[in-house]
Amino acid sequence: MRTTRGWSAGGLAAATMVTVLLSSATGPARADQTNTRQGSAAAQATTATFGATADTTYTPISADGDNGVKTTLASCPQSCEGNSNGERQPALAFTVQGLPANATNIRASLELYSWQAFSAGTTVHRATGSADGPGTWANRPTLGAALATRASVAVGYNSWDVSTAVTGNGGYTFALRQSTYNNRVYWPSREHQTTSIRPRLVVTYDTATDPWQLVWSDEFNGTALDTTKWDARNNAYTDYDLPCITNRPENVFVSGGNLTLRVRKEQYACGGGGTKQYTTAYLATDKTNQTFTYGRFEMRAKSPTGPTNSKGLWPAFWMRPQTGGNGEIDVVELQGGAQYYRTPVQAIFYSYQPQVKQDHRYAMPTGHPADGFHTYTTEWEPNAIRWYVDGVQVWERTPATTPWFNEVFHKPYHLRLNFQVGGWLGDPDATTVLPADFQVDYIRVYQRTS
Repeated sequence: MRTTRGWSAGGLAAATMVTVLLSSATGPARADQTNTRQGSAAAQATTATFGATADTTYTPISADGDNGVKTTLASCPQSCEGNSNGERQPALAFTVQGLPANATNIRASLELYSWQAFSAGTTVHRATGSADGPGTWANRPTLGAALATRASVAVGYNSWDVSTAVTGNGGYTFALRQSTYNNRVYWPSREHQTTSIRPRLVVTYDTATDPWQLVWSDEFNGTALDTTKWDARNNAYTDYDLPCITNRPENVFVSGGNLTLRVRKEQYACGGGGTKQYTTAYLATDKTNQTFTYGRFEMRAKSPTGPTNSKGLWPAFWMRPQTGGNGEIDVVELQGGAQYYRTPVQAIFYSYQPQVKQDHRYAMPTGHPADGFHTYTTEWEPNAIRWYVDGVQVWERTPATTPWFNEVFHKPYHLRLNFQVGGWLGDPDATTVLPADFQVDYIRVYQRTS
């Protein structure tokens, strides 16, 4: 992160399974939902079973009576039991709910139970209209294209693939037509007393599983800095910038859901460093023993480094080995001034003297770090380190790109947040606006679940 790293101060040198019961918005339909995660799989498959919210048998035979309250549905071809106009056509409605917004690869099957086997061909259609009421033939729903066909009826649940119709949450109506075997086939309806054989719509979908699990964070939602997580340096200075580092509320505070590191222009007697012309803040987790070997390190922050007001300002989020020595990972440096303000920097160091480092400037395609809050992320793994800005990968280092990678990036590191003033990028001038605030919404650390 810096050309040198001196520090001075007065005296300070298997699978899980969950079943969820969902209720229908239009009746006592039930959805039993099972989530299954398999090791480090990239997707999580979920199956939800929905009971019918309405069903009936549409029939041209008035003697059949009110089919909307019967405990069975009936299907039969047009030529049914000697009647050339005797078709029976079950219709069923379902309400799919509870699927998350990120559900993908949705598969669905309509399942009806039969007590007997029949050589009866059947086809399921998506239908438009009602699946409720007595089943008057003139009121039957309009049939869409055929969704699935079966050549025969088996004992137990019979399944038709209706995946092309079911695309997410919402209401779905289906109709069943029987094409062969000129006798009625009976199926239990939603009113049947045996709940385990009622009609059902089985929906399976995938959701991407996040391989990173949150293990540490500071959301800065309180009214004071959490000193169990951070050590705020005080009455200290470094040899690579201009200010005195303090832990005063004038320089570091938590308010409104943000941490603020503030640079002020003021004369300040700073330990053995004499009088400084600026003050700033510097936080680290080394003394609180918050250390990590590998992980995903993320900050959401707003920098003060605008195009015309920030020469000599340099906030950063970075990491150093807990035991000292070689190595550094810079999640981001937000350098100020007209030349640098649009290009957040990603960097790694092997050593400071002599300086051995690799770094990268990312030119944001639109905007800049001072125009609002942006997210800066580093994924550090045993064989790669990747950097992201607002979710876009901008750089990567591996043992192939970095000869000293394996020497310095396999040990515990702690976190650092600081706001440098001056240095090799130049000192503030008359255009630099002070006080200047580096605002941090959160710092989060994740580690892989497998």
